[in-house]
Amino acid sequence: MRLFDWISWGSGNSAVHVADIGLLLDPLSSVMVLVVSGIGMLIHMYSAGYMADEPGYARYFVYLNLFTFAMLVLVLANNFLLMFVGWELVGLCSYLLIGFWFTRPSAAAAGKKAFITNRIGDFGVLIALFLIWVHWGTFDFFGGPGGASTGVFDDPGRVLATQSVAFAIPMLLILGVTGKSAQIPLFVWLPDAMEGPTPVSALIHAATMVTGGVYLVARAHLLYDQSPDALLTLATIGALTAFVAATVAIVQTDIKRVLAYSTVSQLGFMVLALGSGAYAAAVFHLMTHAFFKALLFLGAGSVIHGLHEQQDLRRMGGLRRYMPVTTWTFIVGWLAIIGAPGLSGFFSKDLILARTFARGLIDPVYLGLYALALLTVGITAFYMSRMVFLAFFGDFRGGVDDHGHAAIPHESPMSMLVPLIALAVGSIVAGWIGVPSFLTGGSSPDSPIEVFLAPAVAATGVWEGTLEHLTEIVLTGLSVMVALVGASLAGLLYLSGAVNPLALAMIFSPITRLFEARWYLDDFYRVAIVGNLARIASFLASFDLAVIGGSVTLVVRTVRGAGSVLRASQAGYVRGYAVTMMVGAFLVLAASWAFR
Repeated sequence: MRLFDWISWGSGNSAVHVADIGLLLDPLSSVMVLVVSGIGMLIHMYSAGYMADEPGYARYFVYLNLFTFAMLVLVLANNFLLMFVGWELVGLCSYLLIGFWFTRPSAAAAGKKAFITNRIGDFGVLIALFLIWVHWGTFDFFGGPGGASTGVFDDPGRVLATQSVAFAIPMLLILGVTGKSAQIPLFVWLPDAMEGPTPVSALIHAATMVTGGVYLVARAHLLYDQSPDALLTLATIGALTAFVAATVAIVQTDIKRVLAYSTVSQLGFMVLALGSGAYAAAVFHLMTHAFFKALLFLGAGSVIHGLHEQQDLRRMGGLRRYMPVTTWTFIVGWLAIIGAPGLSGFFSKDLILARTFARGLIDPVYLGLYALALLTVGITAFYMSRMVFLAFFGDFRGGVDDHGHAAIPHESPMSMLVPLIALAVGSIVAGWIGVPSFLTGGSSPDSPIEVFLAPAVAATGVWEGTLEHLTEIVLTGLSVMVALVGASLAGLLYLSGAVNPLALAMIFSPITRLFEARWYLDDFYRVAIVGNLARIASFLASFDLAVIGGSVTLVVRTVRGAGSVLRASQAGYVRGYAVTMMVGAFLVLAASWAFR
């Protein structure tokens, strides 16, 4: 729906239309709007209780509502340029919300890190938009009614006959995805975003910012269908990110950081689905993930609130006796994310695995990515079970408060518990819109959510693939078994006490150090990129001072010296003027003789 003209110039036959302000409501954007507004509403309700005593209460809600508005602009825009406006506004709001407690140096640094890291990805998106304008002459997704104009997606292959262009535009958009949706190599900002208020973490990690990159690829899937190489690159990035982030989550002791790396890992699953051509599966997991990840983050906020701002898992334990509602809703989120049968994560995760496996029957590389994703399922079950067992089971390890009294946990107020209950219900039932056909006995190989999203994200030009029902049953059973093994290992280590986790960490100390160092990615950036840039900046500063500044100083001193000499010849003595005239005449004659 076109609202009004935004950017154009000229008139009549020479008029050039660049972009307008308009809305596009189709199955894809409708799902995104429901996720953003629905989850956002519950987070607003939760924030009313969580942030009640904050001095910046009004400022917080200004940022929060601006964030929601920006995300709605992003998902409802009818052209790339307007979508980019929402994209950039989301980045700005994330900076403001992550650094909400800006008096804390760590929060200010985290906000700046998120902003700068996302600028790298945004640079790729901006270049892609320039190429789109050059090759299509429009930013519109679709043309006007009756074929009055042509949009990018009306004929995506028209100008992509050149292989370099067909590869360049999707790859540049992938750079934006790695920034906004926290994928390798630009995912390092997301764990540090935990410095913001917990409801902000839930909003960023579940319903808004990080899903922007997934939405961008799903919206531009017709461009990706033209480049199988770009799809494979996307799938590889997703699988590697899911695995790396999951391994780092194993050794985290901060409850919010465990969930942060969990978000990065789950986003990797979505990107893997996109790279496999299973765009509907990616959007489905985006939706279910919004429910259970918002539930887990808000549940973590409830735990932190009940423990007087304590976030260390080692100082928790036995919370099920003090916080029953928080405990049981959190357990629902835990079961959903590890893929327990019947919960939302079970349906969406297994759909991604099935579609990746099906793609692997045509391109064997995807079978390797499937195996890596399946391993990540087990790791996910392990670290999430570890977090639940450490926080809610066993004995309370919280110690005493600042006054020397026992720091007894307490349940959160109803304003915080009602959103948890609503999200728990959503985490249970949301997945049933994607029940696979082998469970329903339907003849269609696609699940209901895939059928619904097909008009907007149906794969074309690439083989998405389907499987026999028996194969899907085997793959589903394998996934459940792997998750069960991961959860059981966590139970042996952190619930039953049969194995000492510290002793095990000492045995595998090199691997433990690797995970604790986050695969040394931050160290690599600090040494190889930030360090070298600092040295280059220092050299340029010295060059500017010594060469450029020195040249200016030399000119000044030369002019000043020449002025001093000339001033001496203009002292008011006649004999001095005579000498000057004689010397000048001599120089003129000498020059004339030399150049005759």
